[in-house]
Amino acid sequence: MVYIVLVAIICSSVIGGISYVTMRDSLTDTAKDSATSLMKQVGNRVEERIREFQDTSYSFISRPAVYGLINDGEDAMIGAWKYTQNQVILTGEFLSSTVLHNYSDFLILESNRENIYYYDQRAKASRLNKKDAEEIMDALRDRVTGTAPAKWVKYGGRVYFVRRIVDQSDTGLNAMGTMVMAVSEDFFSLEEDENPYFGNKNLIVAGKDEIYKNNFLNLKMEDLEKYLSYKDGKYYIYTIMRETDGEKYLVIPMRTVRFQWNIMCFIPYSYIVEKANQVIPKVLSTTVILLSCGFLLGFLLYRNLRKNLSIIEQGIQQYESGNYSRLLSPAAYDEIGLLILQFNHMGMKIHELNELTRKEEEEKQELQYQVMEAQINPHFLYNTLGSLKWLAYEKEQEEIAKLADAIINLLRFTVKNANCSILFKEELAYIQSYIYIQQARYEDAFQVETQVTQEAENFTIIGFILQPFIENSILHGIDTARKDGRIRIMGWVEKEKLYITIQDNGKGMSEEKLRELEHKIQKNKAEKYRGFNGIGMTNIILRLKMVYGSHFCFKIDSVPQQGTSITLVIPGRKWEDEEKGIDC
Repeated sequence: MVYIVLVAIICSSVIGGISYVTMRDSLTDTAKDSATSLMKQVGNRVEERIREFQDTSYSFISRPAVYGLINDGEDAMIGAWKYTQNQVILTGEFLSSTVLHNYSDFLILESNRENIYYYDQRAKASRLNKKDAEEIMDALRDRVTGTAPAKWVKYGGRVYFVRRIVDQSDTGLNAMGTMVMAVSEDFFSLEEDENPYFGNKNLIVAGKDEIYKNNFLNLKMEDLEKYLSYKDGKYYIYTIMRETDGEKYLVIPMRTVRFQWNIMCFIPYSYIVEKANQVIPKVLSTTVILLSCGFLLGFLLYRNLRKNLSIIEQGIQQYESGNYSRLLSPAAYDEIGLLILQFNHMGMKIHELNELTRKEEEEKQELQYQVMEAQINPHFLYNTLGSLKWLAYEKEQEEIAKLADAIINLLRFTVKNANCSILFKEELAYIQSYIYIQQARYEDAFQVETQVTQEAENFTIIGFILQPFIENSILHGIDTARKDGRIRIMGWVEKEKLYITIQDNGKGMSEEKLRELEHKIQKNKAEKYRGFNGIGMTNIILRLKMVYGSHFCFKIDSVPQQGTSITLVIPGRKWEDEEKGIDC
């Protein structure tokens, strides 16, 4: 019995200690996360409030009535009646500005004739008189300059916003006067963001040079620098434990993005762990209850575990029969129960994939039908061109008949060899028709030479690989106005590989453009091309790489104003499934 008591006490102590430490750390993490999240909101709200206050102050002085007070045109010795009228105008305009009325205690305005107008909305006992307004204006007037016309300053224990007023007429940006607003405590009040750890009482707000709000600790501006942290040249929000005046605090500093104000929250660590200390008696009593109920809970968990394992076994048998649509319901939502839910998710995914495969098969059949329909158009075109060809012969227009015959050959080759392997000599025959059409178009501005061995002519390749290179030489390489263009097509076989070289004596490419083309090919980046067969030069190289894999290689040489040479090396057999490779 003594041993049981000792074991219970030791277990209770261990569990209680672990629970206390865990709760303390959890409360600290919660305070960190909560304060950091709220700090971001506060930073955005402070920046928005600063921007709104500054913009409103600018629009306030731009009002015709206020601008008339600033540019009053009166001497310094203004009459009492006129002065009273101007005071009334300023009061009315100030009260109509909601933002300034809510966040300013009083306003002082100095005109271009150094006349001082003011309005104080505080209680009568603490309101300004004219002498007080003049003293404040004298103290703050020089805080703003032409390069810094607006500034937040701290004077006499309170925060002021000072703005220099300039003449924006055609005469230039000349100083006309100064406006000073005493910022109220409500400006820095953040009650809407308060929580048990974060509030106005432990918040410090500072500008670039001065601390504007410091209700909690008597810190100076230089004391804040040690809390600011940068990474890669940029400021970032973080949390840190620091000791100040013998007290340990959780510090969360932040610097706003636009106005570069510093906002810091100091949370006393003793306040964070206070709740953990209050929970110790509850932890002890809970530990005893848990020890008493351990055997009962273990039995219940074991029973639920057996039930869930039985459910999983039923699900496996169900999936073996091909039924993936039925969902399993766990007996308890423990680890095995969550596994059953994942099991259900897997079944739904398999069912969805099966449905997707079925739909894709249906769409594939539909596309095949559409391809068969699309073949009608080329057949119709070259049948029609055949009629035009014989009509041209009857009219003794042989050139037109030859052009029509070349186009017929191109179309017939396209329809017949869309997805087939062909002999290289068939590719050459097809390209001759294309060259004939282009020579007729550009009036024999270039000549094409063919040097292909007999072994190369009988080499099997995929179709439609020469036309984009020939077209590129004609359109972008050869100067068709000079009539001296040369394109050479060479083909030979070495070590069971077909070497194809297309040369021209055209404009060539710069090194930068050549590197850009090679980079695009290395990145497998296809190009948008709208030429004869819809396949560009880059796309042809990518297509050859897909079909022949690493056994295919190419080389591009180009010299500006001398020409371009492209060599393709095609292996003797395709290293992937032929039909699958061509489809790719």
